[in-house]
Amino acid sequence: MYTKLCVLLLAIGLSQAVPQLVMPEIGLMKFIMNSREISQSNPGRSIDCFNTYIPLMNQIAEDYKAEFTQCLNTADASREGVDESTKGDRTDIDSTATTACAALSKCSDNTGSVDYFECYANTAGDTAKTMYTISANSGELLAAVQEEFRLIDNNQYKCTNASERVYVEKQAAIFEDFDRCNKGLEPLTTPSPTDAPTTAPTTADTTPAPTAAETSAAPTTAETTPAPTVAETTAAPTTAETTAAPTTAETTAATEDNMPEEDLKRIVKNMKKWFRSS
Repeated sequence: MYTKLCVLLLAIGLSQAVPQLVMPEIGLMKFIMNSREISQSNPGRSIDCFNTYIPLMNQIAEDYKAEFTQCLNTADASREGVDESTKGDRTDIDSTATTACAALSKCSDNTGSVDYFECYANTAGDTAKTMYTISANSGELLAAVQEEFRLIDNNQYKCTNASERVYVEKQAAIFEDFDRCNKGLEPLTTPSPTDAPTTAPTTADTTPAPTAAETSAAPTTAETTPAPTVAETTAAPTTAETTAAPTTAETTAATEDNMPEEDLKRIVKNMKKWFRSS
């Protein structure tokens, strides 16, 4: 009961860690609840479906992360380009302002009141014209820069929104295939399930082969008795339930309690334990 509760809490924590991925995490929670009922009829197939489709989900998530990061990097590079393109204008404004301020500072060096006030009266008028020019130029440049930044922000939004949409649609399609696989409607694409039965019949065929060459009654016994025995002992839950399940469950629980990582791989491991305990 404690492990099952941990699975649900991990899924909720994962959804809070990535708030922008609303649709996939809701789908994941839905499949966690639905898979519980479906896995009771065929727990082995449910585990195979997890092993098949979880890597696909992880790959799509990695692709989305890379595309999303690329959108942000492109926008940042564009903003840096705008700042770089205005360096010349900023240098000119700094130079003009420094010259105007220096002219006013020289008036303070006059000791006589006539020279002092006359200097400021004449220089202030010229400085006022200079400051007006600086103000007008800065206003025009500000409007241009703000417009460029606005376009960059729009392009960034379109880029990130497009990558998120592709991610959500692909993830939803995989969830649908995973659900069909869990119900037995979607075939597995991994070669591991097909390799296991082909190896087992080969061992069963090579054992009765000499018997068939010696007597006629032996083949009947070899075909009717050993074949089901090998098939039943191979496909039976002897290895999966009595041997692998306790070992995997105990080691998984011990490891995951010490390392609480909120990711899909950990959820899958807990789900496997959940299915096998059904």
